[in-house]
Amino acid sequence: MYTNTRHAATDKLSISAEFMTRLDSFQYKDVRSLNEYQSQMMESMMLNIANGVFYVPGPNGQLYIDADQSGGYTAQDMLPTLQNYATMFEYPTTDPQQNKILNFFDKNNVKKYDANNDYMLTERLRLRLKSKVNENLSFTGRLVMYKTFGDSTPVHFFNGTMSSMFLDSNSAQYPTDDSVRVERAYFVYKNSIGDVHWHFSIGRRPAAYGYGMENRENAVLGGSPLGSIIQMNFDGASLGFDLEDLTGIPGLNVKFCYGQGFEGQYGTYNSLNSQADVNDVHFFGAIVKLFDNDDYRVVYNWAHGYGLTDGFIGMTVMPFYVRWGDAAHTTYILEPNFAAFVSRVEPTSEVGNIDLHTIMVEGNTFDFSWFAAYSMSKTDPTNESENPMYQFMGQSEMMDGTGYSLWLGVMTPELPFTAGKLGFEYNHGSKYWQPFMNTWDAAKLATRGDVYEVYYHQPIVGNNFFLTLGYIHYDYEYTNSGNYMGEPVKIDDATAFNTLMPVVDKVDNYYAKLTFRF
Repeated sequence: MYTNTRHAATDKLSISAEFMTRLDSFQYKDVRSLNEYQSQMMESMMLNIANGVFYVPGPNGQLYIDADQSGGYTAQDMLPTLQNYATMFEYPTTDPQQNKILNFFDKNNVKKYDANNDYMLTERLRLRLKSKVNENLSFTGRLVMYKTFGDSTPVHFFNGTMSSMFLDSNSAQYPTDDSVRVERAYFVYKNSIGDVHWHFSIGRRPAAYGYGMENRENAVLGGSPLGSIIQMNFDGASLGFDLEDLTGIPGLNVKFCYGQGFEGQYGTYNSLNSQADVNDVHFFGAIVKLFDNDDYRVVYNWAHGYGLTDGFIGMTVMPFYVRWGDAAHTTYILEPNFAAFVSRVEPTSEVGNIDLHTIMVEGNTFDFSWFAAYSMSKTDPTNESENPMYQFMGQSEMMDGTGYSLWLGVMTPELPFTAGKLGFEYNHGSKYWQPFMNTWDAAKLATRGDVYEVYYHQPIVGNNFFLTLGYIHYDYEYTNSGNYMGEPVKIDDATAFNTLMPVVDKVDNYYAKLTFRF
């Protein structure tokens, strides 16, 4: 009786699991941030200068910074941001007040220092759910707990990028607390029309750890989009056509995809705010498997983001707030967040569109597993953000440019004596490179600069239990990697207003992880 009951249950649902424990050591080199004088000046701006108000009145855009209500000093043509101030004068000037301000923007006065996080432990539990109703209908899901040792909150301090916020797109893919979250949940219906086999699927998409991630994960393909441009959670649908039997081309497959990145009329104040210019954010795309004969594979992926907003609904702890001081939006009010209050962040404006293209070739040659991907991103700004913080920091518009990325990787066959595998990866992103990378493990692929990684997988009990040792070196060339708001700036040219949030130049990441699969 027990055997029959268990057999009936497993016929309906199968469960597999993966548990990973990881130790990371981060060494940050030449971090740029405000120096002591600039920090004091910012604190003075926040607490003392005109009660934290920066006046930007008048048609000529004069900027008044008035500490004692006596007139202070002014600069012409300063609308809308402070950072343009340095372009108004030659440095040094005969005005000591102007020199004092210009010193604030001098890139040579930005503080540089090293910082370390020598010991960070995380653990990740994945529960994979699978049910096959019949030959035509199946369901797949994955539940994830991704936890930092000693952490009990999903809300972290804002570091200047969206990845530091707790968002729908990264809720199951960044280490937080011990909550179990739904990373994937979707059904697939399959059928055929003659030699054309097609399928339809809807739900929370398998949109992370896709093509290109197999080697470093030491796993089979885990996601649908190419990992070179998309690594994030989202909800949506797909319609695919297997054309191999029709054309005779091995593996030929076309899949059309839809996703929603933001719901603009439910659960937000924007539905009742006539000033907000925010609608739903939609994604469209296509994945074309041009060739796949098990040894070699060629895949192309296109994605289009329509009506992107200046952020997404999430939670974070802001170091300070910037808000409008009047209804006409002519003043800023800065308020330090000394109590570390949690902020619910949401968009205020649509800012533009984006197109992403990538083509990847994967192969297995003499048992060496390798891949190469070339990707391109094109941003299309259409509007300016109404968020006062973005306007204050000079990042109120989506960057306007075409970026590209190169991602290469190779992993050896099993080595003599140890049966382990050694892998190497390199990726480069240009100034305007902008993918959607929200997973902890794949954030390196958003880098505007160069990243080198080497790793070694050592089996202990085959592929069911293995040790991975690795090292990643980041060499950032431009600021704001992974963020499409604001013009990227060369790290060496970063001024105080580029370093209100610390800007990292180089990072060394050493890691070790134990993975158990059953």
